[in-house]
Amino acid sequence: MTQSRPFDLATLGSGAPVWGRAARAQLDALIDSGDEPRRAIITGPAGSGKTLLLRHARRRLTDRGAASALLRTNSDTADLDSTDVLFVDDAHRLDDRRLASLIDWLADPSAQIVVASRPWPRTAAMRQLADVIERAHPAVVLGHLSHHDLTDLPGLGDACVASILALTAGTPWLVAEAIRVHDTSCEGSGDHGHITGDLQDVIAHRLAGIDEAVAEAVIAVSLSPSSAAMASEELLFGGYSEGMLQRNGRPVPLVTDAVRATLPVARIVDLYMSSTPTASDLEDGIVDGISDDRIAGMLLREGDASLSRDAAAAAELFRRAGRAGADPLSVRIREASAAWVAGDIDTAAALLEGVDLDTAHPDRDRAIDLSASIWAARGDFESAAAVYRASGRLGSDSAARAATVALAAGDPVALDDAKQVHDGAPAMPSTLSVSLGLVARGIQESTTGSAQYALVDLVRAAEVYTASGTAAPIGELPAVIATLMALNTGELDVAHSVIADAVARGHGGPWARPRLLLWSSWVSLQCEHRADAEAALAQALAAPRPLSPRDATLASALSVAIARRYGDLGELTAQWRRARSNVMRSQFDVFSILPLGEFVLAAVRVGDEARMDPHFQRALESVARLSKGSVWGVPLHWTGIQRGILRGHPDDLRPHARALVEAAGTNALAAQMAQAGRVWTAVLAGKVDPDVVEAAALGLASVGLAWDGARLAGHAAGRTDDKREISRLLACARQLHPREESRPAAAPAESTDQPTSTPPAAHGASLSPREREVAELVLQGKTYVEIGESIFISPRTAEHHIARIRRRLGATTRSDLIAKLRAALTAEDSSARARVSA
Repeated sequence: MTQSRPFDLATLGSGAPVWGRAARAQLDALIDSGDEPRRAIITGPAGSGKTLLLRHARRRLTDRGAASALLRTNSDTADLDSTDVLFVDDAHRLDDRRLASLIDWLADPSAQIVVASRPWPRTAAMRQLADVIERAHPAVVLGHLSHHDLTDLPGLGDACVASILALTAGTPWLVAEAIRVHDTSCEGSGDHGHITGDLQDVIAHRLAGIDEAVAEAVIAVSLSPSSAAMASEELLFGGYSEGMLQRNGRPVPLVTDAVRATLPVARIVDLYMSSTPTASDLEDGIVDGISDDRIAGMLLREGDASLSRDAAAAAELFRRAGRAGADPLSVRIREASAAWVAGDIDTAAALLEGVDLDTAHPDRDRAIDLSASIWAARGDFESAAAVYRASGRLGSDSAARAATVALAAGDPVALDDAKQVHDGAPAMPSTLSVSLGLVARGIQESTTGSAQYALVDLVRAAEVYTASGTAAPIGELPAVIATLMALNTGELDVAHSVIADAVARGHGGPWARPRLLLWSSWVSLQCEHRADAEAALAQALAAPRPLSPRDATLASALSVAIARRYGDLGELTAQWRRARSNVMRSQFDVFSILPLGEFVLAAVRVGDEARMDPHFQRALESVARLSKGSVWGVPLHWTGIQRGILRGHPDDLRPHARALVEAAGTNALAAQMAQAGRVWTAVLAGKVDPDVVEAAALGLASVGLAWDGARLAGHAAGRTDDKREISRLLACARQLHPREESRPAAAPAESTDQPTSTPPAAHGASLSPREREVAELVLQGKTYVEIGESIFISPRTAEHHIARIRRRLGATTRSDLIAKLRAALTAEDSSARARVSA
């Protein structure tokens, strides 16, 4: 333990020694009070001014005429006069025998004593002495200095004081040393970098002289601040007592800089590696400039661990690993991975360009997966499959990712190869590997086995993949594959649950969020939740980075789908024109059959069907290669049926109807589509059975195709002249696909009681749904009582409805009312048929 130099800022020009003002005031009050016995203990870390304060107190008492004595090495309390005030410096250095003699001496109620001591080490005897003294007067504690304590020092502006306190954390002896070397010519500029360099050797020398275990604790905390949480509290308190640490065990900046600057590099590395540094320690830059394999490996591992949480921080750790001597190819691959997680596909691709790895490289699978995923994000699954095909044997996780790419590309050979390329001995399963194993099994099952078994595996895979917390690249997200499988088997509620959970829990990491939102929008659209669909689409488009080409195509398809369902031909045409550039650059894969279907049908509606014919034919070839009756081809064949209907070519429906019939035995969606296709064919031939049509329309709705069910009912309404059948079928269409306008939640709904300037006969929508029901019953000749019984309202309410209708239509007599009601409802029916048959 070293002897500290007396702390005396008075020699630097202050009017009086600078201690903590509260401590000095506390001791002065004790002296000035005249109360006896005077007993006090002054405690503080090394260099805090205890000795000077002790001398100050003795001088003040001498000035008052009090007798005093200083306990020396060879002095004995037995030799003291009972009226003397005993002053004891560095009491923490006394052995237990001398401390016991002081305690015995204080048994005399008139004995007076002022003791100065560090807070550590504190033996049992020292604690007993302190307890006896503090019964008479609270301890006088000298701690860290504040800005207020230094305001009277000349030559220090506020900026200088703030800078010195920041460097020293207010540690008194360091404040004194910093002021000694302070360049007064700085003129308050705040540039005090020289202080750090000037005091490094002073601090290192002092550190070398303290207790070895305490010094090691100070060094460890200076290299890795987080190690304070694991260090011995006793040693940290010792570091504070020596003036090397703050009271809470945190390092003092000047001490930290001195340790890092003076400790041999090899020792820094050894200590740093043994301390298990945290991410915040790594960001501190302690090991920057040191080339060491252990440091490089640690930086790579920490970057990998933080990749899914903070891609930018991970990228910086990877770059620093490169500077520490990590393998350049490993660093480039990881930097590309960080760019991928951040959604910067072009940067990821540029970093991977030209990377050529041999089969033994530890990051080979990582590079292969990333390269394939980049091609997938660009919408080119053929190139993604080619990456895996050229790579030979893969680890099991990469083989599962290869299976997703093979399925998307409609490549059964590659899909079969993915089962054979597992490399290496079996490993302990991880959350991620279990998830990918379920993905691979679900994909294989979806093409060769049971769609329901496949759905079970894929839903589990999505949940476990989310739990893994991975943000690693993959051709298609497990949650999206599971959602599509649910949609393709008519399990709309399962699709909604899977995609909602994935969005809420951050499935796949930051890069995946826009894609999840887009598919959430799609599911909401199939659920007839237009506002939710538009909200999710808006969130995806508001992502901080531009959407990937594949996601941009999906977003365009959603805009087209919304316009096709809720807009008129003009709106659809406008959306189609905006989407064409994306469509022209797109290659549609098995996982993008639903958006492809929207584009195909929209193109027919706007008279641009030739543009989509090549895409449609290639998609048919892809699903045909997978397996006969594959679940992935079901929505494509439904698109074929709708395409034939819109084009007015009934013969075009036959091959697609056969494909749906083949799949109907194991797929509820295909079964409903096949039945609806038969009914639609009959409707096109003029055979309208309302019961059969309504059953088919409701069947479509039950598997997530309410919009198509509404169109079927609308088509049938347009093919019959029976007004009761028309009314029934149009009511079914409206029930399945309400066409309310999308509006902000806060926007007030329009009142149906407001008069309209639009002529009723030209705009049947001027009647509310309830008023329309009443109007139809009026046209059937029913009385108020009969109307009430039919729609479960009172006769008086029915009378009120008819009175409002009369006023709205401007009818003056009952015969005038009947005529205007027929005109209004006929106009609305015509408009509804035109909309739902579009």
